[in-house]
Amino acid sequence: MDASAVMQKLKPGRLLIGGKPSECASGQKIDVMNPATGELLTTVERGEAADVDRAVKAARQAFESGPWPKMNVSERGKILWRIGELIDKHRDELAMVECLNTGKTLKGAQRGDMKPASDIFYYYAGWARNLHGEVIPVDGPFMNYTLREPVGVVGMITAWNYPMLLAAWKVAPALATGCTCVIKPSELTPLTTLRLAELCQEAGVPDGVVNVVTGYGPEAGEALGRHMDVDKIAFTGSIRSARALLKASGESNLKRLSLELGGKSPNIIFPDADLDTAIPAAFWAIYANKGEVCSAGSRLLLHKDIHDQFLERLVDKAKNMRVGNPLDPKTEMGSQISQAQLDRILGYVKSGVEEGAKLLCGGER
Repeated sequence: MDASAVMQKLKPGRLLIGGKPSECASGQKIDVMNPATGELLTTVERGEAADVDRAVKAARQAFESGPWPKMNVSERGKILWRIGELIDKHRDELAMVECLNTGKTLKGAQRGDMKPASDIFYYYAGWARNLHGEVIPVDGPFMNYTLREPVGVVGMITAWNYPMLLAAWKVAPALATGCTCVIKPSELTPLTTLRLAELCQEAGVPDGVVNVVTGYGPEAGEALGRHMDVDKIAFTGSIRSARALLKASGESNLKRLSLELGGKSPNIIFPDADLDTAIPAAFWAIYANKGEVCSAGSRLLLHKDIHDQFLERLVDKAKNMRVGNPLDPKTEMGSQISQAQLDRILGYVKSGVEEGAKLLCGGER
């Protein structure tokens, strides 16, 4: 699929509330950029508290009065399966948009984002009819049973590293259980989330079940976290934002939260390891998706007996890595998500050297 043709098709992104495209209350826009080139891709709405409130009301109405929570579970499962099929049908287009909007390689977006996203909907299509309670034996003339019910309105806040995949992780289980949702994607990478919402509608999801409010975290995200009519928040992002959401929950309606955060995941290599396997594994653990992975192997703990050999081979692999145009099939690493993120990384390198670390490869533009 041609990148220029996809770019020409990109239209200014609107909020999706109650099944209808909508402008934000303030009338302000957010520029959506191609981080690899600095080009403007399109604009999206700068949603704020008033827009979040409209979206939550639409989701609540769809939950309380709409057909989705009451629909036969087998029918819900069929609709989720259709969403998976539509993602597969539009995989090349979606991967191209993800590549242009995130700077990740096109082949990475195809294999690492779109295929897993459709698989998630296929997976939860089966779970829609397999979620059930239990009948529990008790003494006396009593009946004791449990019944699983949908949580209600779920707020979803996603990060910029895997926009489509993270949205799928949250939307699919919510839909399978009969919930309705309001999604707030990262302001840097909202495009495939908006497209996913359209595909949900095309597959048969009723109006108001999937709503999208684009905007900044301190404005739209904070409003979603504090909203009294949101029953749950599903979040992927930073520890700082997670703390803010925990505080917002405590100061509002004690909504439940699921928080997927970053970490400092170690790779621990012992002297009896197969280095031909361990070195590529450790390399891609940190460099996959430009290092923009929540579970990236950002610590490398080596036994002293293999330390020098391991580092020498790892550095050689890094020096030969092909960094460049994400659209080029030969490219192994695209661009960082933004100038701010690049500056942050270079700042870490600089401070490390100043504190006595030895720079073995790269570290500058």
